[in-house]
Amino acid sequence: MMIFRDIELNFPENLGISDSVDALSPFLMRHDVTAGDLIQFAGAVALSNCPGAPAIEFLAGRPNATIPASNSTVPLPEDPVTKILDRMADAGFSSDELIHLLASHSVARADHVDPTIHDVPFDTTPFTFDTQIFLEVLLKGIGVPG
Repeated sequence: MMIFRDIELNFPENLGISDSVDALSPFLMRHDVTAGDLIQFAGAVALSNCPGAPAIEFLAGRPNATIPASNSTVPLPEDPVTKILDRMADAGFSSDELIHLLASHSVARADHVDPTIHDVPFDTTPFTFDTQIFLEVLLKGIGVPG
């Protein structure tokens, strides 16, 4: 996303993350670090500042991408569960690891899921790392914010 931003930030699954890429880009230019390591480190630090969040171990050593990712590498929120599970399994994630990854969305917001709304949190406790996102998805249905 950072190395091939002109391509990857235009993918539907990446819409709305340009703010994060813009904020991290100066660090990438100033420090001897790869884009993948910087993104993982920034995520670990950001998450650790949310109430209820675990401490995330940071392990360096990710190489920079040499070619852009393909479009649709990351599943969309409206994709069927089986498609999401299958894609993430193909990327090496177990279903338990995928649930952990999805839990990080409990501290996220949506900018481009619905073009009529901006800065909408995914659940009613947007700055707390908790299971509320799962409860609200189960209680409110399969829709997205807006």
